[in-house]
This record gives sequence, C-alpha cells and structure tokens, in this order.
Amino acid sequence: MLVEALDHTDLGIAVYDANLVLVYCNARFVEIFDYPPEVVAPGASIETFARYDAELGEYGAGDPETLARDWVARARHAVPQRIEHSRPNGMQVEIVRRPLPSGGFVSTYRQRSGDRTELVKDDLSFGTLLQALDYTTDGFHLWDADDRLIYFNSRVRQINEAVGSPLRLGMTFEQCVRNSVAAGLIPEATADPEGYIARRAELHRLGGRSLTIRGLDERWQLIRDHRLPDGGTVTTAQDVTELKRVEQAYRDSEQRFHDFVNASSDRFWEMDANLRFTMVVDTKLARRFPPVSQLIGKTRWEVVGLDPEDDPELAEHKALLDAREPFRDFRYEVPAPDGTMRHWRVSGVPVFDDSGRFTGYRGTSSDETEFSQELTRARRELQEALRQAEVANRAKSLFLATVSHELRTPLNAIIGFSDLLVNRIFGPLGDPHYEGYAQDIQVSGQHLLSLIEDVLDLSRIEMGQIRLRLGRVDLRTEAQAAVAMVKARRGQQVADIQIEIPDVFPTLQADARLMRQILINLISNAAKFTQPDGHIRVTAWRDGDGVAFSVSDDGIGIDPADHGKVLRPFEQADNRLTRRYEGVGLGLPLTKAFVEIHGGTLQLESAVGEGTTITIRLPPERIADPDEPVRAAAGDR
Repeated sequence: MLVEALDHTDLGIAVYDANLVLVYCNARFVEIFDYPPEVVAPGASIETFARYDAELGEYGAGDPETLARDWVARARHAVPQRIEHSRPNGMQVEIVRRPLPSGGFVSTYRQRSGDRTELVKDDLSFGTLLQALDYTTDGFHLWDADDRLIYFNSRVRQINEAVGSPLRLGMTFEQCVRNSVAAGLIPEATADPEGYIARRAELHRLGGRSLTIRGLDERWQLIRDHRLPDGGTVTTAQDVTELKRVEQAYRDSEQRFHDFVNASSDRFWEMDANLRFTMVVDTKLARRFPPVSQLIGKTRWEVVGLDPEDDPELAEHKALLDAREPFRDFRYEVPAPDGTMRHWRVSGVPVFDDSGRFTGYRGTSSDETEFSQELTRARRELQEALRQAEVANRAKSLFLATVSHELRTPLNAIIGFSDLLVNRIFGPLGDPHYEGYAQDIQVSGQHLLSLIEDVLDLSRIEMGQIRLRLGRVDLRTEAQAAVAMVKARRGQQVADIQIEIPDVFPTLQADARLMRQILINLISNAAKFTQPDGHIRVTAWRDGDGVAFSVSDDGIGIDPADHGKVLRPFEQADNRLTRRYEGVGLGLPLTKAFVEIHGGTLQLESAVGEGTTITIRLPPERIADPDEPVRAAAGDR
C-alpha cells in the first residue's frame, strides 16, 4: 500500500545506502528523468546513474567520464542541500537531498516547468522586472530567436567594460564570443580559438547546458544557457570563484590525506557505535596477521581473543572507549596461527555527528612486532653486558685488594726497619748520609702505605665490604686531628688553616675513622693546591634538620668541565705525565664514597683561579642527640 502510494505521488523519490547503491525509487523519479529499466533497477550503483546522465548532457559540456566521476565524488560527501537543476530539454527540477543517519541519502525531485506563472502577480511591471535584473549579482543576457542580443543587465555591462570588450544590442552570440576570444579574455581558447568558438556556439544552441570558464583575473564563472519557448535563449553568468577555491582546497586536502596514507606503514580503521570495526585500510600489503578480513564486524577484544573482565589492561581500555575518550599508544598482543604473538600499538579518537550523537571511533594501528623483538634482544644483550662488566669489576677489585694486601706486609717491614735506623735504636749509623737516606726510606714507605690503604678502601667499597662502625664523633676534635696530621706530612710549607666549628656542636653518630679520613682527604687536597701564603677554612653549621661542614681554599681551583672527572677513581684534572702535583686521584672519590655510606652528599664548587669549596651534608639520623642545644657560630649559615 505504501509503495503504491509513493508511486502515484508527484514527487520523485530515490534512496541510496551507505555504499551509494540504489535501494528504492518510485515511478515518478523514473518518469522525470526517463530512465530505462536496466538503469534504475534496485542494486544499481550511483556510478551507473552518473555515467548515463553525463552522456545525455545532464551535467553540461565536457568529458562524460570526468563529469560523472566528479559528480560521484561530491555525492560521497552528502550534505543537506536544495538544487535547481536545468535539464537539457528545458525542464526545471528542484532536487532536495538529505543524508540518512545510517549512511547514504534520500533525494526528492519536483518538476517545476509548469508552476512559474503562479509566482508572478498581475501588478508586476516590466520596469520593475528590469530593475530587479539590474540589482542581481549574476550576469544576465537575453538573445532572440535569431540569436541576437536584445538585453543585458548592468552586471554584464560593468564586467565587459572593465575588460575592454563592451557589448552592443543587436550583436549575435557568435560575435560576442569572438570579441572575448580576440581580446584574450578566455585563456582556454588560446590554443585553438576557432575550436573553442565552435564548441561554445554548439552548447548555446542546444541549451540546458552549463560550463565553467576561468578569466584573466583568475576568477571563475558558471555559464548556463536556457532555451525559451519562443526560440530565444537566456544566458546567465554566476561568479563561482569561492566555490572553486573551496573545491580545490577539498581536492588538495583529499590528495594530502591520500599521500600521507600511501607513505604510512600503519593501518587506518573506523569503528561503529558498538565498537565494532566497520572499515580497515592497510597500507602494507604484506601484512601477515591479523588480516583485514578477520577484523570487520568484530571488537578489538574479540580479535585478541580475551574477555576484558579477565584482563586488567584490556578492561581499562574498554572503560576508556565506553567513556568516549580519545586514547593514544594502547599496546596489545594478537596470537598468530603459528603460535607467535603480534604486537600492536593503537591510537584513536571518538566521532560524533552534528547532533552530538556518538557514532564510533577512528584511528591508526602500528605493527610493532619486529620492533618489540629487537627491543627484547637489545635488553638481553644489555643485561649480559652489565653482568660481564660486574664480573670484571669484581675481579678487578679482588685483584687490587689481594695485591694491596700482599704489598702491605713487606712494606710494613720496610717502614719498621727505617724507623729503627732513623731513631738510632742500636747506636749511631756512622756516616751522616745514612741518616738522610733512612728518613727518605721512611717517608716514601709511609706515602706508599697510604696509597695502598686508599686502594684497599676503594676495593672494599666496590665489593660492598665496608661496614660502618658507628660511635659518637666530635667533629671539631676530628678536624683538629686532621689538620695536625696534614701539617705533619707537609711540614712548614702549608697554607694557614682556620677551624671555624662552634665549641658546642651536635655530636655525630658516625664512623670515627671514616669521618677523620674525610677531613684529612679534604684538608690535604686543599693544602696541596694552595700556596703557603694562602688560606684554608674548615667550617660547620646546622643544615635544616641535619648538619653540614665544608673545606674551602683560595688555591688554583678546578675548571667546571673537570668537576665530574676529579670525582672518579684514578682520574685528575691534570692527567699529563708531567703534572706538578703528586697523587693517583683517589682522595675525592674515596671521600665521596665515605660520605654516601653515611647517607650524605658531597657538593663541589670551584673555578680556575677562584679557589675550591667542598661541602658535606649529613642527614638528621647522623646526629647523636637531636635535642642537644647548639650555639650559633661565626661560620653558621
């Protein structure tokens, strides 16, 4: 009943699905366009209609295949619109097109050839009509049955006078076209002027045609010829420059998108509102798994083969999709038939229609299987390299500890016997030169023993064998002892050393030997690089809840570029064989290690020619009696 009613209405109706395939049309639609049965059968594609119409001249002059292709491209992006279409036979058809929520569109067609007089009132004067034509923005020409110009509006006059090709009443259509071609106003006629004039005259004669031409000013006009019942012709010219620019921008955008897709190695996909894949475009033809055919109609978790309730990461991803949120770099695995796992990374954004209704997701997917395999292999190789480096480092530390231990035994004998000689335990040595030699042996032995002790400490630290022997440590007392030892080693050739630690200062809970060694290393290092007329200061203060102390000097300083170097074992700012200062580069590295064992930090501040300040900060747990009263000192900061 409904179909029968639609077939007897004056309105033509055609319905196309999302693939632009005809699913229904009524009898009036076929009657308006006089389609043969094989063209309008349900299931026919819109390309069939487009080619048929283009060959009959429905879209104007030009290559039918190109015209049909352009028309189909516009139909794929259907938007609500109303069109006044002029058929080659002069019939006017009003076309209204509306997109459907499920995709595709419905079009209605109303013949308008017999209802024009109904729009004209009896009191419409000829002068009023001419005045209205002069105010229109379109060009308007009127030709009589002999194709002679009998009227043109002010818009036409302005355009032709501006380009130097004025019109005159009584000239033929062909003369008008020839004048424009001769004046060089039609770029496309340059190659074959006579051919262009002939084609244009033929379109004008047929009527019901339209063409688009570009002028010298890069503006485009849509020209239409309409045949009148008395044999005359109406020619209209509409400026469509902005429309052409929009179309070109759209084509450029579409081409840019195609270029990106062709250059990509990803998959582009689309989901519907039920989160099922409706489209997948794979730019890599050799993609092994999963094939595109296995994705269409499925959700991502169905492709993976897991229930989101059984996988926390997949459940979190599904919750994000259900919340209609965009997502980036979600990674998941898909089992392949050969038992391997394919690793995928996916990003997507939600899509909403004009009314705000959620319609699905669009996004990209990248196959990261090869990358994941390379990353796993690199991690294994790195772990193996780290293991081997650790083994080599422990072997080195063990070697140094063993050698140092073996060297210390004979060295103790050398130092002991040199002490006997220096102190003349068994009487005079005889020649005075022997006494000097014995003192040299004693000093050299003690220096060598100090170096061996440093190497042993470094080996113990690297092997994790140093344990803190905690006790109560008075920092001022240890500083005084360290200064005395440095002065004893270096004799009178040492800079002035000032200790600025309050008499009442928190007692530390630390390893006394290591704290004294820290101070000895810092003060000795400062004395080594400071001239005898220089100054060295040892200060201490409360640092928040903890304590801090520093050793500063006005010596030669250290280039900031070498700060990292002097804190590494066996490295010095000056590594040349001809360097001025003795040492193997263990003082500061050992100091830093001893401080860190206590949970503290070492900060180095120095520049060439500006001296050096090394600050040690210890945490609150290194204070033996946190509630002990403290008196501020001049060095407090």
